[in-house]
Amino acid sequence: MTKGQTVENVPLDKTTPLILKAGQMSLHHPTIVHGSGLNKSNDRRIDFVVQSYIGSNVNQVLGKMYVQQARGDDAFKYHQYTKRPSSLMSPEDIKIRKKANEDLQKIFYPGSIRKRDL
Repeated sequence: MTKGQTVENVPLDKTTPLILKAGQMSLHHPTIVHGSGLNKSNDRRIDFVVQSYIGSNVNQVLGKMYVQQARGDDAFKYHQYTKRPSSLMSPEDIKIRKKANEDLQKIFYPGSIRKRDL
C-alpha cells in the first residue's frame, strides 16, 4: 500500500502496536499490513524504504523487478540486474527508477484501478 491507503475491517484489538524509540527501525514483509498514526510532534517523521530485498537463490515468479547485487556471486542467475546510479538524479537513472516502480506496481497491486504517479 502507498501513503494514504487504508485497510478496512481490521479490528483494533487484533493489531499489535510496535512502539519505536528514536533511532530504531522496523523491518517487515511487504504483505504485512502496517502503518502509523498521525505524527503529533513538531518534528518530521523520517522513513527509509528498501522496497524489496530478494536473495539470489529466490526465483520470483510474480513478475520480475530490477535488482542490484549487494555482494557475493549469483550462482542461480534468476534476476535481471541494473547498474547502480551513476550520479545524483541523472535522467537515465530516473528513467530506470520510474520503470522499476511501474513494474513493482504490477506485482504488488495487480488489478488496481488507482495508481499514484511515481
